[in-house]
Amino acid sequence: MYETHVTVQGRLVADPVVRQGRAGPFTVFRVAQSERRPVRGEPGRWEDSEASYYDVKVFRAMGENAARSLRKGHPVVVNGKLSVRYYPRDEGPSGTAVELEAYSLGHDLRWGCTSYTRNGDLAPSFGGDSPGPDPLGFGDPEHDPYVVREEPAGVAVASGAAEGAEADTGPLLRPDDERAA
Repeated sequence: MYETHVTVQGRLVADPVVRQGRAGPFTVFRVAQSERRPVRGEPGRWEDSEASYYDVKVFRAMGENAARSLRKGHPVVVNGKLSVRYYPRDEGPSGTAVELEAYSLGHDLRWGCTSYTRNGDLAPSFGGDSPGPDPLGFGDPEHDPYVVREEPAGVAVASGAAEGAEADTGPLLRPDDERAA
């Protein structure tokens, strides 16, 4: 069967909830999306279309990060696999749920700023041990000291650097790395 992949921009209608599944914990939340459009015949006046709601499921580490980072009202961008589920009701017509299994998500930066924290800097919140040290040995880029390796004379400075500004031309290295010398 073919899969439908979509990107949805909207706002959370409630705080994310962590649930326990057969394969472990996962996070769910609901996103409302509507279109803002001009009112015909009334220049300068706008209206919102009727909202569409998406039930989003987020698994593994991204689910844990979503539970820590997202709150009701936050603007988000979610990319993932779309599915439509029909379910019976005791009274009245059957219901429909539009579900999105997130492959990537984040805050919509058109509406504000956010800050980034690596997983290794956080204590585990559900199911599992601490992620431990960075497997590449580079540590935390916000707290550990790093140096830029000097390039030999004659190496061009990166384009776009402002006049008189120091150029960051080399790879990041730890101070105790023998290549830094």
